[in-house]
Amino acid sequence: MFKSKTSKSALVAGLLAASSVAFAGPYDGIGKSITAEAIAPWDISVFFDGENLPAGKGSVADGEHIYQAKCAMCHGEFGEGAKGYPKMLGDPLEQLHARAKADEDTVGIRGINNLWGHAPTLYDYIRRAMPFFAPQSLSADEAYATTCYVLYLAEIVDDSNMVCDANALKAIKMPAVDNYYTDNRPDVKNARCMNNCMKEAPVVKGKAVIGDVSVGAVKKVGEE
Repeated sequence: MFKSKTSKSALVAGLLAASSVAFAGPYDGIGKSITAEAIAPWDISVFFDGENLPAGKGSVADGEHIYQAKCAMCHGEFGEGAKGYPKMLGDPLEQLHARAKADEDTVGIRGINNLWGHAPTLYDYIRRAMPFFAPQSLSADEAYATTCYVLYLAEIVDDSNMVCDANALKAIKMPAVDNYYTDNRPDVKNARCMNNCMKEAPVVKGKAVIGDVSVGAVKKVGEE
């Protein structure tokens, strides 16, 4: 029990002061310095030109074993695609374009060969999101091997003895590469303005039914 409010206040003040000292530091006790090791698992983005592809390699043959064990249940033993899942080898690119221009459904004929623009981003997707039940569980070598085999199933790679690494993926020209381009247009069309941007007073065209909370609808003190 406290004999007076003064005693209770003094105790609280003392506890707060002690807490401040305990957590004092360059960042006031919030968080900690990030390390390169902590960033590494997040820094896995591979760009279309192959930038940031990791060290490693994998063959078509090795990729087939991984594919049959971890991918075939969804994408089919031969890449034909199970029900509701995409196939590896789609229809020729010209047929895809023709059906799209005719406003016909193209989902069932899509594949790596007619939809994917760059081999490095295929690697990125496989390593990042596949297999569906265990994303990011493949090592760099396993992801290279799986990518190599998928490219073989899609008839983009025709050498069953091919070994894929960063240089090999960069050198592959995908059939659908011309479907992709860099959009350099600005995000907005407005002219840049930092002050005095309103050329005329705003006009209130409607206001909240209850409370008069809309801009321009609130009366100033003293107004009737």
